[in-house]
Amino acid sequence: MAEWYYGKGVQQFGPIDEATLRARIATGEVSGSDLIWTEGMVEWIPLSKVSQFSGPAPQVGSNESPEKYITDDPTSPYAPPAANPVASVLGGGVQMAPPTSGLAIASMVCGILSLFFCFCGGMLLGIPTVICGHMALKQTGSESPGMPPRMGGRGMAIAGLIMGYIGILLIILGIIANVAGLEMVQ
Repeated sequence: MAEWYYGKGVQQFGPIDEATLRARIATGEVSGSDLIWTEGMVEWIPLSKVSQFSGPAPQVGSNESPEKYITDDPTSPYAPPAANPVASVLGGGVQMAPPTSGLAIASMVCGILSLFFCFCGGMLLGIPTVICGHMALKQTGSESPGMPPRMGGRGMAIAGLIMGYIGILLIILGIIANVAGLEMVQ
């Protein structure tokens, strides 16, 4: 039995069986303008263009070829679910979180260490913290408006950046204070 996916707005739902999809069509949850996809289809297409759902329900055991779903419509905003690991969707429309960026984790850990060791080498940790933080921000950003980010951990990257900059600032203030203290002694 084919597993179907449908999209509303920027969110994908599925996999669901044909009977569940028909039930959602009957309740109005899925409309003719919503895009649907099943394995074997080249791209997502509007429900209204799929003849299988425009007429009465087919008899049990009907085997329709997915090639009949090929259309000349412009490409959809959704990727086939198997090819879109970031927006993996479980039954019921619950989305799995994207994987966390390793650079975001490194940025936050180095940021904590740069504050903890700020007067004994924090600058050495602050610089990699800032570099990893900026790289993680780029990695955790969305590729296009309205689409989910490729990777999670944006908050960790921002926290790491803040701590890294504070660690660098504290070491610079410590150096200035030491230089000013030496001038006062002379």
